[in-house]
Amino acid sequence: MKAIITGMNGTVAPVVADTLQRHGIEGVAWDRERVSTTNEEEMRRFIDSIRPDYFLHIGMGAVEWAETLARLCAEKNIPFLFTSTVSIFSDDVTGPITPDTSPDAEDDYGRYKRDCERAIVRVNPGAQIVRLGWQIGEEAGSNNMMDYFTNEMKQRGVIQASEHWYPSCSFLPDTADALFEILTKRGPGIYQLNGNANYSLYDIAVGLKELHDADWQIESTDEPKRDNRMIDSSVSIRPISKRLNLQTK
Repeated sequence: MKAIITGMNGTVAPVVADTLQRHGIEGVAWDRERVSTTNEEEMRRFIDSIRPDYFLHIGMGAVEWAETLARLCAEKNIPFLFTSTVSIFSDDVTGPITPDTSPDAEDDYGRYKRDCERAIVRVNPGAQIVRLGWQIGEEAGSNNMMDYFTNEMKQRGVIQASEHWYPSCSFLPDTADALFEILTKRGPGIYQLNGNANYSLYDIAVGLKELHDADWQIESTDEPKRDNRMIDSSVSIRPISKRLNLQTK
């Protein structure tokens, strides 16, 4: 079995590809240097040459690219999964955020993902849209929470983390496992993945410091006060507390 995957130079897609490989599904990267993201006929030829069993659109790109991929997959009856983000909701939305909560973000990134979701649903009602929280990798060097904390220490000499900010987040391997589960065992629809039930950003920073024996100075703050936690009873993902030594709340 094969799956075409976009975004293989990013944070999430390579981990997803490894997970698929463990389950006997070969991940085929969409190489933008070799395959167009604007020429529909070239896109169609590439998909036809691979004959994938699944298509995962994880990479960034124009809304029109996402729409075309979703439509081509609908025409060819290829299961199509798109990774969206909690950032489609503004900070004015207070959790718990359900799949029925209306996206309202107006910043560039949030609006871009909102537009992708709408375009995909319009041309491919059978698509799966999976909203992800802040990803937690093993180390700095990519766009994940470890990168953020490491850079804060380098730039400020201290990590300021709010005890009143509850982010949606999950560890990358757990996200990949959940995406595989949705891709292969769930139907069309909108799904939300969040492994953080009740921990603040400060709690998580302290837990990651202990997990990695990091030389971090962490300072508790009262701001910002946010609750960005998504919930979705239709799917499960490993709680972050299973990997971090966090006190039960």
